[in-house]
Amino acid sequence: MRAGGEVPGFAEFFAGIGLVREAIEPLGWNCRFANDIAPAKAAMYAARFGREHLLVGDVNDVTLADLPDGLDLLTASFPCIDLSLAGNRNGLAGPHSGAIWPFLDLVGEMGRSRAAPAALLLENVTGLLTSEGGRDLRAICERAGALGYLLDLVVVDARWFTPQSRPRLFAVAVRRELLEGAGRAFPPTGEVTPLRPANVRRFQREHADLPLVETPLPPPPRGSRATLASILEDAPADGAPWWPRERVEALIAGMAPAHRERVDALLAGERDGVATMFRRVRAGRTVGEVRGDRLAGCLRTPHGGSSVQFLVDCRDGSARIRPLSAREYARLQGAPRFPIETGTRQAWLGFGDAVCVPAVRWLVDRALGFLLCESANAATGAQARMHDREAAYAASD
Repeated sequence: MRAGGEVPGFAEFFAGIGLVREAIEPLGWNCRFANDIAPAKAAMYAARFGREHLLVGDVNDVTLADLPDGLDLLTASFPCIDLSLAGNRNGLAGPHSGAIWPFLDLVGEMGRSRAAPAALLLENVTGLLTSEGGRDLRAICERAGALGYLLDLVVVDARWFTPQSRPRLFAVAVRRELLEGAGRAFPPTGEVTPLRPANVRRFQREHADLPLVETPLPPPPRGSRATLASILEDAPADGAPWWPRERVEALIAGMAPAHRERVDALLAGERDGVATMFRRVRAGRTVGEVRGDRLAGCLRTPHGGSSVQFLVDCRDGSARIRPLSAREYARLQGAPRFPIETGTRQAWLGFGDAVCVPAVRWLVDRALGFLLCESANAATGAQARMHDREAAYAASD
């Protein structure tokens, strides 16, 4: 770790629009390198943080020479398309999710040529637990273990922090000597909890030979106080982006009975009169499926016919439907003031491919806070940078 009051440094791989940075810089981590392959996402990243330390390109082309010295933490929200139920389920052999391997190659090179990072934070969909019968996650854990890390597997759901259902699997990997030296490495207990649900415990049992540990994390928040209604923007009652009346009526008429009943409940004033909806293809036709709680569904990218999420708004006594806005996506990801200087579709892509800010902040604070330099100078410097950035956004509101 850093000495003499220097702020610990981290590198954000598969950075997207930078919501991992958004999450953990206020804790005292200093972003010193970021990489993503998509220029459009990088443009959103730069609008928020500037282009310093940002390298746009394929992770396969990133070399050790591109990375600064003194990186204490590397984060990797690697692509989920080959692992997600909404994707193609090719696993880590796929061209997208398999990008984790060049990332881990870089970690290995760092360990051989310079100081290895103290910790890694890997994030993906919970489908990684069962991808290829668990063999994909096993391979990642084996590789990280061979590089000198112990891993704690936890599931963190955005619904504990914002009104969005979004469970994600995190592998918190810390150098063996640091965890054991701090007395924070314990054998998995097997107890099913919100952070370590049944699918995590099953993986741990079936792969007990892996370097898996349990770190002393507190229980997560019991749920967000915010509701879907509280994050909505005001939209003009007529015209775009609302659907025409006949289109709304046709979709509701074609819904399955359970989903029509949910619309009726909204019209009666239940659940604040609003809900989100996905369009799905069922039995060869497109239907609307409405959530039955005060949460948005998991935000996704606008690729595929069912990916865009819609608002069903019945607060004026009639059902209206429109897509969720870019600003609503940002609020659901816990980044309400993130600058949006692009088209709505690109914003959907950027936020849909991102992490939930308060969820990542909570986990890194609780799981990796013990690694932070406790220097008052480091903490003061981090807070000053965040204060300057927030002051600039406030002036632009």
